[in-house]
Amino acid sequence: MKSLAHIIEFDQIIVPDFEMDHFQTQVLENLYLEFFLENSRFLITPEMKFMTTGEVTEAENDFITIVLQEKKETIEKIKSYLLYNLSMYSALLETNSFYVALNDHLLIARFLMLPSKDSAFEVKLYTIVHKDLPTNYKDKIYLGRDLILLNEIVKDHLGLKFIKDSLNEQIKKLKKRIIDSVSETDRFELEAEYLHDVESLVKEFTIETSSILDGLPIKMDKDIDHAKLRNANQGFRNIKHILMELEESLSDIERTMFEKELTHTVRYVIKFKKDITNAINYIMIKVNGRISDFLNGIHF
Repeated sequence: MKSLAHIIEFDQIIVPDFEMDHFQTQVLENLYLEFFLENSRFLITPEMKFMTTGEVTEAENDFITIVLQEKKETIEKIKSYLLYNLSMYSALLETNSFYVALNDHLLIARFLMLPSKDSAFEVKLYTIVHKDLPTNYKDKIYLGRDLILLNEIVKDHLGLKFIKDSLNEQIKKLKKRIIDSVSETDRFELEAEYLHDVESLVKEFTIETSSILDGLPIKMDKDIDHAKLRNANQGFRNIKHILMELEESLSDIERTMFEKELTHTVRYVIKFKKDITNAINYIMIKVNGRISDFLNGIHF
């Protein structure tokens, strides 16, 4: 609930003008916002009501009711701003459009505060069929994660630093989960055969990404030096290739875990691989694609 209490303070949020296509409009109309309670979670529905996934205290119920009554306009702005960010700085909707459309365009956005900036939130996206809300909430499909800054329209370095930091955080969490839930024999095999390679690739990605961040202007605009932009575009291609190797290594871990019937732990590998796939598509579609079109003089 702390995330919601913090979010509603940003009542002066500015949503840039942008024209949504039919798919984006359908997603906005079926967008649920998720926040944590002390013992469960709750969802703000498209109709500005709420549903819970478990126990809710009277105080929590009263707080949510008041927020929905008094901060409806702010919440609607945040939803539109989220769609803008997903359209501008992410390929999550494009990558997962099949699953979202299959579930009648229902999208769940979970907001988690980040310590890096006062306005920074990690948003995790899920989809599920309407009839499973909220009774079968555990069956929701993970789509990916992104960064949203509620008081900054333009993301520094096209959001590359968030991708770098997020992947480093995910590999740490994956290692810990394997240590906590896999037998010593299986863990030794996974580490020897795969995890060392995965860590090495993440480290290589971090080094290459840092080089791009050092050479790329914080903000991108039409007056940027074309030579710097060409170098940055090649740098993005290089880290995309590293991510493709990483995706393949994670597929090997996933396959091995299924063979060993490590079904509880493999879900973390699947989520991590999903994040890698999303990063590849973002770079390919929204970064390399846009930069190449700009440098080639292609306009629509």
